[in-house]
Amino acid sequence: MTESSPILLPLLRGPLPSHAFETPAQPDLSPATGAESAPQWSGALRLWPGLPDAPANYFCPDKYPFSPREAQACLGDLQQMGDAALSGLPVGAAAAAGNSRAARRASEMALIKGLDSSDGNTAAALAAEAARKEQLALSQAQKALLWAWLQEGTFAELAELTTRFAHDAGGLTAALGVDPDEDLDGFTPDALTGDLVRLGSPIALDTSLVPPWRLVTANALYFVPADAPLIVEGPMRDDLLDMLDFAPAQHWQGLLEDAPANAVAVEARAPGWQVLGHTRPTGQPPLDAERVWVTWRIEA
Repeated sequence: MTESSPILLPLLRGPLPSHAFETPAQPDLSPATGAESAPQWSGALRLWPGLPDAPANYFCPDKYPFSPREAQACLGDLQQMGDAALSGLPVGAAAAAGNSRAARRASEMALIKGLDSSDGNTAAALAAEAARKEQLALSQAQKALLWAWLQEGTFAELAELTTRFAHDAGGLTAALGVDPDEDLDGFTPDALTGDLVRLGSPIALDTSLVPPWRLVTANALYFVPADAPLIVEGPMRDDLLDMLDFAPAQHWQGLLEDAPANAVAVEARAPGWQVLGHTRPTGQPPLDAERVWVTWRIEA
């Protein structure tokens, strides 16, 4: 990544399929999330979660705590946890509570061990404990990014399945001679014809299936250099346009591709804690650093 290479947030895989959010009654839901009509940004990189074989158009941080092989194993564990949750096995809150207790105990034991091995040098022991906590925070942040990567992939698969299902159901209604635009009142059997027409209509997925942008961004900031411009998209863009004081930024205009004629690149400066909705600095340098946030808007 060069110094001028901006990074796209919060989506890791890229824009989500816009048709997944559309219904016949609400055809305008898609621009807020998937946004096929949204401009593209030339030269911008997406954040790679540390898996093997990073593509050239991704930024892969060098401070990830997991090696690519370990990240792949972690992704497999997350997938197994998701499958277990769907099967009804006791994962989730109980497991999280156990992990929290285990982490707290490990922290206490590491501090005691550090004090024992430092010959009474409390400062050295506390420094070692601070380093251990930082490593733990980085590990948790990368795990969160891997989870977001997994969720985005699952959402894309669901979108493809719903599209295929609606297409097949539409073909069946056509084969049966059912006109989806015709008033079905009085048809017999209504349960069959009515349901077939409804099944042939586009199926909109719940936007809550997409990882929350604040969650992804909070964990991404641990790995994105503070001087890297961040291009925001989707619901994050909508929220930040309301939250921050953006100003036209001509030096980013050349990166906009496939944009409306009146689309203008804009930027704002703000610390991460403000963007994430905190009322004060968090004490975590990656989250508290001031950053450049870039997006676009339509100018009259």
